[in-house]
Amino acid sequence: MQRGHAGNRRRRSDGRLASSRRRPSAAGIGLLVALLPEIASAHVRWFVPQEQQLQLPDWSLLTHWPTPAVLGLSLALWLVLKGLERLVGTPHFPNPPLLAHMEPHATTVLALQTGISLVWFAYQRTLFVPSLTLPPSWLGWLLVVLQLVVAFTFITSLFDRAGAALLVLVFLLGFALFPPEAMLEQLLYVGIAIAIFVLGVTIPPARVARRLLPLARYERQAVSALRVLTGCSLVIVAFSEKLLNPNLSPAFLQEYPHFNVLRSLFGWSWMTDRLFGDLAGVVEATIGLLLISGVLTRVVILAMWVPFNLTVPLLPPIELLGHLPIFGIMYLLLLYGSGVAPETAARRLEPALTGELEASRRRIRGEDDSRSADRGKTA
Repeated sequence: MQRGHAGNRRRRSDGRLASSRRRPSAAGIGLLVALLPEIASAHVRWFVPQEQQLQLPDWSLLTHWPTPAVLGLSLALWLVLKGLERLVGTPHFPNPPLLAHMEPHATTVLALQTGISLVWFAYQRTLFVPSLTLPPSWLGWLLVVLQLVVAFTFITSLFDRAGAALLVLVFLLGFALFPPEAMLEQLLYVGIAIAIFVLGVTIPPARVARRLLPLARYERQAVSALRVLTGCSLVIVAFSEKLLNPNLSPAFLQEYPHFNVLRSLFGWSWMTDRLFGDLAGVVEATIGLLLISGVLTRVVILAMWVPFNLTVPLLPPIELLGHLPIFGIMYLLLLYGSGVAPETAARRLEPALTGELEASRRRIRGEDDSRSADRGKTA
């Protein structure tokens, strides 16, 4: 009799435990909020079988629930950020003094990290990302070479603006080999090209600097173009990879099931890979729309920073190499994205016209040192 009561109590306890695993808990919801941006930042095309990497989106899914969810969440967060902007009284919030020390290197960081990424993908005979494998044709090999040329200009800062113009040409030539949706996902590279062309990376020769001075009028617009095109890229990726391509996220999560921790740790069987991928797509598209809107861009960038870095140790090294340009974009937008005027002309073009550039060249050649030594002997 006692064994029967004990058995009933055990069954009731097991039933309560099972139901508690099935029910969403506060910890589980918090973990969902924390991890959705993480998988949202992962480019699932890079980690699925090759035959699925260029799978086209199903446009009929555009009318399903994720689309209004994106619009609703974006509007809600925009209102929150707009209210915060009015509360703090500035679109440049937060504005710690530390940013002033980071600012002089903004375009250098962007150019270097983009150049390193381009070198790697050219070596892999792909265009910009792992999923765009270049064919062994004359155009494919031309794009490999052009990527290396752009990378050389960005890394060395020699002919950096010419390299930026060439990067736009590489992007346009990609449409001859890949579907439009796949190339539009790479719009961020056009933004990078515009930013580097207008802002520059190094001090040019005096005769070149005189011709480039009119670009100083478009510095703020160049940063805005980088922000908007990066936002567009994120929105397009969110829809083409996740929301309109229901097979890609499950394929990715089958290979890396630890990303769907809500099912593996909390036993939420209703949190399917497809649903988790849809929710991640909603988050990614929302981030992109907030970037496009331009409201408190520094806050949006800081919100991106953690999830975009969290995926690096959890995925193969290609995740880091592919995200290097995005990290460079986040660095630059953290400084200028809310409308701060870069004023790089004063820092890079005027020194060429005032003679500071020639003076630095003499120091590099050692001419100033020899003159100092001669003066010391004379004395």
